[in-house]
Amino acid sequence: MMTTFWNARYTTDEYVYGTLPNAFLSEQLEQSATGKILFPAEGEGRNAVFAAQLGFNVFAFDSSEVARGKALLLADDKKVSIQYRLAGYADVDYPKNSFDVIALIFAHMPAQFRREWHRKLVSYLKPGGKLILEGFSKDQLKYNSGGPKDPTMLFSIEELSGDFSDLKEVRLYTHLTELNEGEYHRGAASVIRLTGIKT
Repeated sequence: MMTTFWNARYTTDEYVYGTLPNAFLSEQLEQSATGKILFPAEGEGRNAVFAAQLGFNVFAFDSSEVARGKALLLADDKKVSIQYRLAGYADVDYPKNSFDVIALIFAHMPAQFRREWHRKLVSYLKPGGKLILEGFSKDQLKYNSGGPKDPTMLFSIEELSGDFSDLKEVRLYTHLTELNEGEYHRGAASVIRLTGIKT
């Protein structure tokens, strides 16, 4: 059902979340050494393509074939290469301890699978690898700038702290920001940001 929703959203010539990277991700990657990076639920590819432009070896996945097609077009336009699988969280599988960075940017998921899938993704990080996350907080329901309308799919500090309890050097905080990411992420927004290192 969600794949149908996302295919419908992405079926337009426009990049509905823009072609520029998320600002928090951009700031984090520009401070990081390049390496192998994974983008779950990557959508139309704006963040993956940006990472490739910085010199990262980029892997991504999403369940929407329309999104994947647009991401590969964007990569081609920017003259970079990304490896992009058509897959959902439940069926994706990468070798353990294989990524230097995993970037979860507005990668929301059903509450009943959230902790299991977050921990599955952490297993793909190398020891010393970095996790970067930005998503909508539960306070986002007060704003009309994007995100799920189901509060159980929005994040809280407590939930993410539990999901990523095995990470060290964790920075986890809520932040009121101004989004300008295409048609569906625009205006004041309440987000949660997290960075941490796998032990």
